[in-house]
Amino acid sequence: MSGTGVFRSLATVVVRVADVEAAAAWYREKLGLEASSEHGDAHRCVFDVGGTTSLTLRQLERADVPMVPGAATSYPVFAVDDVDEVWRTLRERDVLVEPIVERATERCFQFLDLDGNRLEARQAASGG
Repeated sequence: MSGTGVFRSLATVVVRVADVEAAAAWYREKLGLEASSEHGDAHRCVFDVGGTTSLTLRQLERADVPMVPGAATSYPVFAVDDVDEVWRTLRERDVLVEPIVERATERCFQFLDLDGNRLEARQAASGG
C-alpha cells in the first residue's frame, strides 16, 4: 500500500443541499464553477475544481437528517492564489463571507453557500 493508508486518493467531497438544481445554479453563478456531470435523476451534480478531487452536490432525501445551521460539520477548502481577490469577488457576488484570517502558514476565510453549508478559501503564506 502507498503512503495514503488503505486509500488510493480522495475522489470527491460531498456537500448536502436541499435542492440540487438551485444549489448547482448558485455554485455556477457565485463561484464560477462548471459541472463536469449532472445526474438530475439521482439528485446530484459534480463539479471539477482542479486536481484529482471533485465537489459533489447531493440533494437531501426525505429519510436524511436535515442540515442544522451552525452545526460542526466537515467542509471543503478551496486552494486559491490570491485570497484577497477571491474574498472581494465573492462579496461582490453577494456571498456571505467572513473576515480573512491570517496565520503563520496561510490566509483564509470561510463563507456560506445557498443552504448555509460552510466553505473555505485558503492561500498558503508566501514562502510557506
